Amino acid sequence: MGVLMEDPRQTLLGSKVGLASRRVVAVVAALSVVFTLTGIAVAQEAVHTLTEGGTALGTVQSAGSLDDLRIVVNVGGDAVASTHVWAVIGGGDYRQRTNNGYWVPWSGAVTDLIDNGFAAKDGKIVFKIVDGSISADNQGITFVVGYRSGDVLKFGTLGVVPKSGDGS
Repeated sequence: MGVLMEDPRQTLLGSKVGLASRRVVAVVAALSVVFTLTGIAVAQEAVHTLTEGGTALGTVQSAGSLDDLRIVVNVGGDAVASTHVWAVIGGGDYRQRTNNGYWVPWSGAVTDLIDNGFAAKDGKIVFKIVDGSISADNQGITFVVGYRSGDVLKFGTLGVVPKSGDGS
């Protein structure tokens, strides 16, 4: 069970993540583009650029299992001080990925984010998100990847929604 913030809109990141999540939904609805699990490999091959205001990284559907989901990010010359992966499950269960790949409850405060230790190589970071079953949490997940460069946190959001017709 995750630790919930009293009001996620009270933190700057909480509001930015919420805004970025709404942007993801709006972009997906406007374009009517939803990747299937077979499309994840294509999405993973894309190289993304994160921003201070949040970048929409797309949406994928899942029947309850994600096979080695990774996001590649171009750091554009930024000096990366730390890397982070966190998630908002359903309506407000906050978790973060540890540097060992475990998912643990998270307070929602950016000061509490664990450094995942992903290193930039050739100006890119490969963020490992998850590899395996998400069945228990497959109620709509917003995965967020980010890195700190100086005092700036740049991040992007990837939406995962239950695959239609699978009862997930």
